[in-house]
Amino acid sequence: MSDEKLNTERRDFLSKGAVLAASAGVAAVSVAPSVAVAKPASNVGPIEVKGYVKDPKNLKEVLTNAKRIMDTCAACDIAGPGRCNGKGPCGESTPGMGGKRRSFINNVEAFEKLHFNMSTVHNVKKPNTELELFGVKLSMPILTGVTGGLTYNMGAKGKLAYDGTEMTESKFVRGIVEGAYNAGTLGWAADGIGDPIETYRERLTVVKKFKGRALAQIKPRTQKEIFERIDAVQAAGAPFFAIDIDSAGRAARALPGKTVEPKDVKKLREIVKYAKIPFVAKGIMTPAEALMCVEAGCAGIVVSDHGGRVMSSTPASLDVLPGIVKAVRDSGSDMVILFDSGVRDGGDVLKALALGAQAVLVGRPFLRASLGGGAKGVEMMFKKMHTQLVSTMVLAGVADVKKVPADIIYKEA
Repeated sequence: MSDEKLNTERRDFLSKGAVLAASAGVAAVSVAPSVAVAKPASNVGPIEVKGYVKDPKNLKEVLTNAKRIMDTCAACDIAGPGRCNGKGPCGESTPGMGGKRRSFINNVEAFEKLHFNMSTVHNVKKPNTELELFGVKLSMPILTGVTGGLTYNMGAKGKLAYDGTEMTESKFVRGIVEGAYNAGTLGWAADGIGDPIETYRERLTVVKKFKGRALAQIKPRTQKEIFERIDAVQAAGAPFFAIDIDSAGRAARALPGKTVEPKDVKKLREIVKYAKIPFVAKGIMTPAEALMCVEAGCAGIVVSDHGGRVMSSTPASLDVLPGIVKAVRDSGSDMVILFDSGVRDGGDVLKALALGAQAVLVGRPFLRASLGGGAKGVEMMFKKMHTQLVSTMVLAGVADVKKVPADIIYKEA
């Protein structure tokens, strides 16, 4: 099934759901398009977005492009501090690119509330940002987040992109993966809840092109469907993969007949046993469940609440990170602990590392970068975040991302 046909089915399904919700008295948040676009006649080519810069030369142009092409995300922070805080006009609009009540906001504010001890009496001049993750050497402890469905989630479908042709899901994925590759790190190809295996395999062609330097995620489907996708991921040459089990509650957004479900220890163990490459469980928010992943033999976890987009009133992912790290390390496990949700700049990256994460996943900044500039835009965003990380490391006296001391975080006496 083509991306275009699949996107049409999803939009129809989500639209019907929105109508049903409205009839039940559920309040909907209206989102005005971020830029006026001309409505083409039927069977005419892609919509040309007014003011969209083809072949952007800098990150400002890339992000401005993203603001203009999206209509469910107002990108209201681009001209300001660069931090989407979940308080903008996007709100809880379907399909939820804002957040669920306080959850999204909690993630961003947790970083804002955490402060560094500034240190300038030391010999750290050129910090080392390189590390190795499951045998893959990375230039920095930053990976893209697991993002997908941008043509219909963000309103980019049918619009002209940075290269003068129509923006497609495949083009978005290529921008993420290639941009990360050029920056010396890793990007993810995402599995959509309604994606049939044929569409998923199409997405994995990008992963295969960058064999060993690109990743793939799988939705928490039935075990049979997961095993089928694991085969495809391994054939594409991904060094490891993740299942975002924090999508388990999004079953209502699946197309009819599709299944997403929670995973118990038994099922996690079956996945670990079946896979020939490391399996990472994404969406862990408690020490108890982190230890269940240790018990199941998972190679790693991602501490994440899906960016605050799946459940109302969750604590910030950053706030639960220290407790999870302590529980896992006290158990004697060296399971890899990654972090996701609310990271907006290089300083945030260092905060997560100081609290025990080994690397972070960053979603919204990179999805905007790919929509607004493809691989070049994603590479620009990585460069910006890397520069911020290095600068913060120097000002905190941190020499190596693999050894970030917890005492760089300020605590009141």
